Amino acid sequence: MRWSIRSQILIPLIAIQAMAVAAIAIATATLAARRSERQIVDRLNGLIDALGDARFPYTSGVLVRMRGLSGAHFAAYAEDGRVTASSLASLAVLPRDLRSLPNLVHVDVLGGNPEATIDGTRYLVASLRSTAGPRGASLLVLYPETSWRQARWEAALPPLMLGAGSLGMMILVTSWVAHRIAARIRRVQGQVARIVDGDFRELAPAGHLDEVADLSRSINHLCVQLREMQRTIRETERSRLLAQFAAGLAHQLRNALTGARMSVQLHARRHPAPAGDQSLSVAVRQLAMTEEQVKGLLSLGRIERRPVETCDLEAILAEVTFLVDPACQHARVGLAHRKGREPLEVVVDPAGVRAALLNLTLNAIEAAGPGGTVRLEARVVGDDVVVDVVDSGAGPPPELADSLCEAFVTSKPEGVGLGLALAQRVAADHGGRLTWSRADGETCFRLTLPYRAESPRGAA
Repeated sequence: MRWSIRSQILIPLIAIQAMAVAAIAIATATLAARRSERQIVDRLNGLIDALGDARFPYTSGVLVRMRGLSGAHFAAYAEDGRVTASSLASLAVLPRDLRSLPNLVHVDVLGGNPEATIDGTRYLVASLRSTAGPRGASLLVLYPETSWRQARWEAALPPLMLGAGSLGMMILVTSWVAHRIAARIRRVQGQVARIVDGDFRELAPAGHLDEVADLSRSINHLCVQLREMQRTIRETERSRLLAQFAAGLAHQLRNALTGARMSVQLHARRHPAPAGDQSLSVAVRQLAMTEEQVKGLLSLGRIERRPVETCDLEAILAEVTFLVDPACQHARVGLAHRKGREPLEVVVDPAGVRAALLNLTLNAIEAAGPGGTVRLEARVVGDDVVVDVVDSGAGPPPELADSLCEAFVTSKPEGVGLGLALAQRVAADHGGRLTWSRADGETCFRLTLPYRAESPRGAA
């Protein structure tokens, strides 16, 4: 049987509190009732002692005044049971069952005394022998049972009411605490249920620093890790799909491009173009540029793994500039390569870096548009070498800012979104990174690579 946390907290606490409060209240009420009865008995004994020491006869007037002081009826009677004086007008002869009562000196208790019914009213009865009274008359004390019980109840009622109020307050507070704890646990339970359904949102931090808050923070940390794992799995699946797509496409195109370039070169050798005609040269450069892009796809698909070697990064930039120059002329885009004074020797995969920079530059040319400008610049920054590809275009759409370098993410109607993914993969394979920024009306894609001026043998 399911037993909720609230019930596990509420029922034992309320049971313990109820037993403790009930025991205290009953004990206090009992003591109060006994104290009230003792006060009545002491008052009666005080009056009886006063009467016993008196030398005047017991008259009805005296007994009535005693009735007003004590709340009990008094009756003086002779040995034959005849009532000589009484505060109870209807009592003339003592009933037989009261004549045989033992005479006492003092009243000890009321509840344990014999009872008698006179005129429909029940009385607690005590018979006292007055040793100093006139003529040695006996005195009968008749205390109404209802008055006795009422006095005891009035004395016991305040402790009982206080106990009931305290118990009710304890139940309310305990129920409130149990409800709050159960509500917080249900909140955590709801978050776990959402995690099972694939919703990894975090809960707002709880206001209390306790074990439930620690559990909530642990679940929030779990949500962060699950989101990261989900993103990693998604990127891994996308990368695997990208690798398969790129490898299949590049494998089909590489041989055709190589054959086409060799055929154009062979035709140019057999039939040289007229002076000033650069059409065949431009065609060869375009085919070479496309072949470099295909090599980049092969590298992205991880079919080819070329070894690293020491090369001049400025020379790679010069090759990229040479390859894209016809595209810049056709798009009417100005291209500038800010070459440094000294070579930048790095240990990289030159084909992969060349393919990455080629894709970044072609993207910049297309983004700049007619009349725009593109510039390439490489420099050393600390322990890294950075290559900036800057264009004067409008920049990427804001909605693609966070996922711009992911595969198949593009704002071009005819694009497939592989260029930036290729560049990012090359940067990651070399221990670097690819970032982009927008400032002063220009967009800058920065390829950062570790700067290692080593020999190929040292790199190996």
